[in-house]
Amino acid sequence: MSIFVRTLAAVLCLAAFKIAVLAQAPAIGCSMDKNHYSCDKSQFTKVLKAAKVVAVETRPFNQVSAGALEGLARELGKSVQTGSAELVFVLEPADPDGIYFGPNDRELASLRVFQRGPNGKRGQLLWVESFKGQPDMAWLMVVHGTIQQFKEEFK
Repeated sequence: MSIFVRTLAAVLCLAAFKIAVLAQAPAIGCSMDKNHYSCDKSQFTKVLKAAKVVAVETRPFNQVSAGALEGLARELGKSVQTGSAELVFVLEPADPDGIYFGPNDRELASLRVFQRGPNGKRGQLLWVESFKGQPDMAWLMVVHGTIQQFKEEFK
C-alpha cells in the first residue's frame, strides 16, 4: 500500500471520529416548537457560571430596564461591558400581536440570553425567560418580575 493511500485512510478515519464525537456532544441552546422555546437548563447553567463579562440590551432602549439588567449581572458576579462580553442579556416586551379577549395572563416580556457572536453581535440563543401577567401591568413591574423570575430559576 502506498504512503498516499495510508495517509488518506488515516485522514478519513480521523474525520469520521471527529464527526462521531461532535454528534454525541450535547446541544447547547434553545429550539423552538410551536411558538414555545425549549432550552437546556443544565448546559446554560454551566455557561452562565463560567461567563465573567456580559452585555445588556433593552428593546426599546430604556434606562430603567438597562439599569435593572446591569444590577442582575452584578448580582450574578458578572461585569458589564459591550465589546468583550461572553453573553448578551436582552430584555424586551413581548410581541403584541393578536387580540386581547379578557383578564387571562399573557406573555408581557422576555429575557433572552445569547452567546457572543462574531464582531460582538448576538450569537446562539441559550436561554429564554418569559414573563406572563396582566396586560395593563406597568413596565417597571414587568421588568422587576422578569428579573426576579430569572433569579429564582438560577439561584
